[in-house]
Amino acid sequence: MNRFDHHWQKLIVLARQAPVDAGTAAPYGFATRVAAQGFALPPAPWLSLGRFALRGLLVAAACSVAAVVFNFAEFSTDQSDIYATGTTDTVVELLDIS
Repeated sequence: MNRFDHHWQKLIVLARQAPVDAGTAAPYGFATRVAAQGFALPPAPWLSLGRFALRGLLVAAACSVAAVVFNFAEFSTDQSDIYATGTTDTVVELLDIS
């Protein structure tokens, strides 16, 4: 017999010798309530995904706001060199054959 079995057998003997106290008995209908909760329908699995989806939405919104804030500096600088060439279309500048 290994050490675990020896300790387990000692615990079983002590549990059988313990006095039964009437004040610690389960209330009337306790077993029925426990069985009813055991057979109840489990919560929907997508409910936990909703919590993560909300967090993901908040992170995506924060990243979007941060991207706009960091790129706003480029648009708020002096843009006079763009108008000096006479064209603002980058495609026309790239494909200018003249």
